[in-house]
Amino acid sequence: MPGGFRIQNVRIEGFRGFTARREIDLDGSHAFLLGQNGSGKSSVIEAIRWGLFGSMNRPNDVVANRGYSGRCRVEIVLMSEGKQWNLRRTLLRGVTGGSDPVLTDENGEVRNIREIMPQLDSVESGEGTHIIFSSQAIPVGRQPADLSSFERTVFRHLGLANPRALLSRLNEVISRQELTENNLGSRLTEARSDIDKQIAVLARQRGTILRIPPWGGECQPTVSESETKVRALIKEVTGQATDDTLPGASLEALIEEADVSLKHQRDQGKTKLTVEDAELQKRLASLKKLLDIQQAVANTRERLSNVQTELETALNGATVDDLRNRLEQTRMALDTVNLTRQVMEDVSSLVSRVQGGELKCPVCEKEYPRSDLEQMLGNRLSELPGNLSEELAMLQANLKRVEELEGVSLRFARDLDELDKRSSAAKAEVDSAGQDGITDLADVEALASHLSERRAVIRKQIEDQERWLEEINTQLDKLKEEERFHQLQKELVRLEGVKTRFERVERAYQNLVSFGLSLRRVRLGVETTLKERLVTDTPVVSRNLSRLFSTLTHHPWYDQLVIAKDGLPKLELKVSSSQDPLGIEEPIDVLNGQSERAVELAPYFTFGQEEDAPTEVYLVMLDDPTQAFDERHTEILVECLGELGRNVQLIVASQETARFREALPKSFAKGSYVIVEPTNWSREAGPELAVERG
Repeated sequence: MPGGFRIQNVRIEGFRGFTARREIDLDGSHAFLLGQNGSGKSSVIEAIRWGLFGSMNRPNDVVANRGYSGRCRVEIVLMSEGKQWNLRRTLLRGVTGGSDPVLTDENGEVRNIREIMPQLDSVESGEGTHIIFSSQAIPVGRQPADLSSFERTVFRHLGLANPRALLSRLNEVISRQELTENNLGSRLTEARSDIDKQIAVLARQRGTILRIPPWGGECQPTVSESETKVRALIKEVTGQATDDTLPGASLEALIEEADVSLKHQRDQGKTKLTVEDAELQKRLASLKKLLDIQQAVANTRERLSNVQTELETALNGATVDDLRNRLEQTRMALDTVNLTRQVMEDVSSLVSRVQGGELKCPVCEKEYPRSDLEQMLGNRLSELPGNLSEELAMLQANLKRVEELEGVSLRFARDLDELDKRSSAAKAEVDSAGQDGITDLADVEALASHLSERRAVIRKQIEDQERWLEEINTQLDKLKEEERFHQLQKELVRLEGVKTRFERVERAYQNLVSFGLSLRRVRLGVETTLKERLVTDTPVVSRNLSRLFSTLTHHPWYDQLVIAKDGLPKLELKVSSSQDPLGIEEPIDVLNGQSERAVELAPYFTFGQEEDAPTEVYLVMLDDPTQAFDERHTEILVECLGELGRNVQLIVASQETARFREALPKSFAKGSYVIVEPTNWSREAGPELAVERG
């Protein structure tokens, strides 16, 4: 808003602690909000800031009063160059942080805020401290995020906000540029390595094929020539040409068709011959079984005949019962002879023990001369047969042999009967296989010989077919190797094309790197120029800051605020002493709380009082600036505020009510300010605002 502005009136409704509508009539005067903590002073400052800019001091601050059913709204009446402007901002329900600002002129017509207030901006330093100004140069659209509040204020004051913002943007762009360069460089290096590796692998595979070429010559075949060879192979396998069945087929498709045809031929031919071979094997097995049985029958019959002949010889026309009777009779005769011999021997023993010439026979009791009796006993013993034992042994052995032969004969007869049954079954099996007409062993042998010859022929055919299939398979493997060679060739050509296109990408990347170098040269130029300006301009800023800082603090040693030159264009505020011959600069954290607060306030008092500053300050709002200040420094602060108030409108909140009431009349002209005291706070209506003109 050209020509500056002054706040004439503020109306607050439903904002934070306010529920009932409250109004502060400033009429362009300064406003001092005095009262205890929690009384609503800060809410007034935040309401004005929100009304002007639609933003809060702290992110996620609550804007609307949750207990108020009406609208959250702030209305500010502004005066600029004799014209009145009404700014009304209403919170949009359900939209976080969203609001509806409406600016009307003195005739009630709605005007575009961007057109009327295009350069209005706000900077805060510490909590609750805001400086509202309009820059003489249109600021960049987005302020740098890497600057502190102090730096933003100084750069705006020096008219260097745009160069500093440009440097910040350049840093952001270069950071992204370098990140992009690094990422793309890594990806390009990886991609280049991957392409080279693929080409190397394919070249090695192709070289392996070329060392022992499957086509058997030095001249590499074309794809068309390889296709012709595959078609010829398919015709040899199937007996059919592929021109009609596979017109225009690719080499890969022809190889697949040849593979399928060969597998089909192998399965079909092998199945037919192996089935016949299996059938012949089955028939030969049944014939062999019958032949073995018939041979066993013949052998058993022969052995039975031999046993029967031997049995007839052993019987010698007799029967087994005759042999048993003769054996029994011989055994009885042998027993009788043995008993008689025993008796004779006992009588002879008795006679030898009796004395006398005449002896009585112990058997017949007749008397005989000893000699006669002894002779008679001797004759009787000599007359007893002596070969009955041998005859009995012979008869026993002969009977045993006959019985054994009878058992063997019976077993052979049973075996022969069983073999006859098996022979009949085997013959029936042979007859069922179409081999009837077999009557004797010679027929079986003749048929088995015929089938063996036939099977040998089949086996030879199977071997010939296997050999032929193996030869065809070898040819197909070579053709597959040819097809793989063509695929490798094709892939290598494709990769070479990729490599060529990739080289264009690499050239584009080099252009990107060159652009990054240009950006860094531009940044160096901007940074160098900005440093040169800051080296020239910051000493004046440091002197002005030191003057107000010394006034606010009266520190016994540290009486200077200095913008350090070492870190330019980074603005770092340090303290030093005019009494120090070395001019050592210290960080501000060496100060106590009161002095640190003075450091926060110094830039705004300093820049607001300069009439020739590049920025035009309209309004300074301070929320409790006397924190950590004693009574004397509070008075000094009010004096400084009085000086600042000659150029800008002030809105100050403090809980030091008594000190401010005492100090304000000393530094401010009568009627140039109002004192606002929030009173009678209630949950239902919030605070009342008692306005008193000073």
